[in-house]
Amino acid sequence: MKSTHLFTGAKRAILASALILAPMLAQAESIAVSPTRLTVPNKGNQTTLTVTAGGRETSVVQLRVVAWNPRHDPDRVKPTRDVVISPPVAKLRPRQELTVRLVRTKRRAVRGQECYRVLVDRLPGKEQSGKAVKLQVRHSVPLCFSS
Repeated sequence: MKSTHLFTGAKRAILASALILAPMLAQAESIAVSPTRLTVPNKGNQTTLTVTAGGRETSVVQLRVVAWNPRHDPDRVKPTRDVVISPPVAKLRPRQELTVRLVRTKRRAVRGQECYRVLVDRLPGKEQSGKAVKLQVRHSVPLCFSS
């Protein structure tokens, strides 16, 4: 009978990397997004999303909408102009909240369900200048319009 090990070599390497990076991640500034899933029912064409800055430094966020099929991998997306987001870039003070507006501009009515991903990126700031590893935080929020 073969004995199985809890951690293979690859898993050990990933775990070791995570333990090494943990202190750096803890020092990183953060952003929070809510809600974590957006659904716009019955002929609606707009919704909002709230982005909140954490930490002690100013956060610069970039916001984009990409087309997405919910039956595929969340990373399998493509550019779209069918939904616009405002503002597309913002600078947030610590603990500041930003309400973002999303509007479906496509003229054809939704048939069934039409899905997108809202990408919210916190760009590396001055607290990361001069560091070998720069962290970019990304939130990917599903957004679906339904008929």
